[in-house]
Amino acid sequence: MRALTSPAPVPFTYWSQAARLKFLPQGVLPVIIGGVAAYTVGFFNPIHFIIAFMAAAAVQIGLTMFNDTLDFKYGTDRCTDRLKNPFSGGSGVLASGCIKPRQAMTVIIGLYLVAFIAAVYFAFAVGLWSLGLAVIGAAISIAYSAKPFRLAYRGLGEVAMMLGYGPIVTGWSYYIHTGNLTPEVLLIGLIPGLSMWTMIIINEIPDYAEDREAGKRNLTYRLGQRKAKNLFVVSLGALYGYVAVLIITGVLPVAAMLVFLGLPLAIAAARAAQSYYLDPIKVAVSNKYMVMVYSVTNLSVALGLLLK
Repeated sequence: MRALTSPAPVPFTYWSQAARLKFLPQGVLPVIIGGVAAYTVGFFNPIHFIIAFMAAAAVQIGLTMFNDTLDFKYGTDRCTDRLKNPFSGGSGVLASGCIKPRQAMTVIIGLYLVAFIAAVYFAFAVGLWSLGLAVIGAAISIAYSAKPFRLAYRGLGEVAMMLGYGPIVTGWSYYIHTGNLTPEVLLIGLIPGLSMWTMIIINEIPDYAEDREAGKRNLTYRLGQRKAKNLFVVSLGALYGYVAVLIITGVLPVAAMLVFLGLPLAIAAARAAQSYYLDPIKVAVSNKYMVMVYSVTNLSVALGLLLK
């Protein structure tokens, strides 16, 4: 009779690859902006900030792995090394067999449990509105790839991520310190939201062939690569234009002009997208610059608020 054996432990390097830590700023920077915005009006709870930061990091990693797992299941994350772009598609650990889907789901559930515990804590410590915002954010993250919604497959995923990683998370972070929401913080929250929208567009372009074969009818699939790269360039311009409007109208302080230090990176990202949008490997230059644009833009917003 064959003895039952447990699966071999997965090396940490594979888990790190699955977590795609280079995208962690997209999860935590909206929390930082919300916390700093609360600080500028005289409210800041360091314990709440740490808990929120950890919960946001857990959701970001969990969502990344969850999307990876579902894309692998649906056949949209099985590309060859020849077509692999390190900034788009999935991590590749499931396609290569380094991590089994069941193992990934165990970790994903654990990460979402961390976020759930944080949400319940804030519901008691601050108020039910914090739980409502957390539930909306969690629902968006799950509905992005999971049936029956599969927003990413219906051309709605980009808007969902813009809202979820923008006003919702930023507003939630602000609320857990202040106990209220303001129109100004929601407007500021659109900055990480627009940054996320723009990043998703450029990250979808090198996945075009795979998504088409798998029936993933996201916005880039519907527009085609040429129009999608034009949308990316327009979205970059809209991001900086929106920041300028918030500064001019007084929603953001003049110090937030630090955002424009990232403009050379944005120009480089736009040029690379225009030149290489049909090459899934070479366009990685644009993906890389956009990751940098995201971090510079949103860190600058937080710093600008602090210098108010």
